Amino acid sequence: MSIIERVAELLGPIARPNPKSSAPGEVDSNSVLDLIERAAGQSNERSKFPEVGKFAAQPVARGLVVGAKGEARPARPAGTTAQTLRIDRDRLRRQSIITPDDKRTPMTESFRRIKRHILVNMAEPKAGVPANVVMVTSALPGEGKTFCSINLAISIALEMDYSVLLVDADVAKPAIPKVLGLEEDKKGLMDLLLDRRIELADVLCKTDIGKLTLLPAGMVHQHATELLASGAMRELLREMGERYHDRIIVFDSPPLLAASETAVLASQMGQIIIVVEAGNASEAALKDALSRIEPSKIAGVVLNKGEGSALEYGYGGYGYGAK
Repeated sequence: MSIIERVAELLGPIARPNPKSSAPGEVDSNSVLDLIERAAGQSNERSKFPEVGKFAAQPVARGLVVGAKGEARPARPAGTTAQTLRIDRDRLRRQSIITPDDKRTPMTESFRRIKRHILVNMAEPKAGVPANVVMVTSALPGEGKTFCSINLAISIALEMDYSVLLVDADVAKPAIPKVLGLEEDKKGLMDLLLDRRIELADVLCKTDIGKLTLLPAGMVHQHATELLASGAMRELLREMGERYHDRIIVFDSPPLLAASETAVLASQMGQIIIVVEAGNASEAALKDALSRIEPSKIAGVVLNKGEGSALEYGYGGYGYGAK
């Protein structure tokens, strides 16, 4: 199935927050979809696709628990999440982020469709692939990946049979705390990678939204790039993916062309969502980004920041049309 077919199956247009309305705008997406199709066609030649081991840098920061030959560290003992964060629903609405009490809207339905496809892939996983570990990324900064990561995570948190862990993995420029109105100095992913005495449960932040839990980016560290590409990170991903089979882990990851470690993370993900800024997508940038990830892992492409008239959702099929 081509990426264009995935887009048609999964997505209606999804827009960046609009100060006058929380509904997505209509996107004239034909040119963007053509761009994606051309770029995807170029990226399907994988004879030179690097293996994970060739990407990964050796840990250089003190405190990493990785053996000389890359042995897996002992699994962290299970614990309980101590912190519970209250998230301001009005703040979310002002940014066009869905909330648990939202009515059926084009925005909520768009993310439901993405979510359903992810759940289907989880029900039919590939051997050795953690289908419950999902990356949301983009080619370049500013395309709306954090906006889409948060909306997707909240949509999943409303499921009856699944919980969700939203990981702020864009450690150089973490944006999730600012969007949600939370403190930005909490321990998180970086602390977990640097100090083996810290348990995963010690840095998780439970929220008052359904089954949504957060893993903050954590401390600023000069070797953040090496840490995300390290054996410790690979082991943590394995641990998170295998410990709770009913939990979906959503990674708000660095843009593919802005951080080399994103390609390493992508190689260890079960599913990948690509966010493309409608109207400003560069064919060269998108082609370059797609060449760094495995096509079979792409679960969907989100066209973000569309402008125009509002869209309406129609019953009798997932049809979108201009009001």
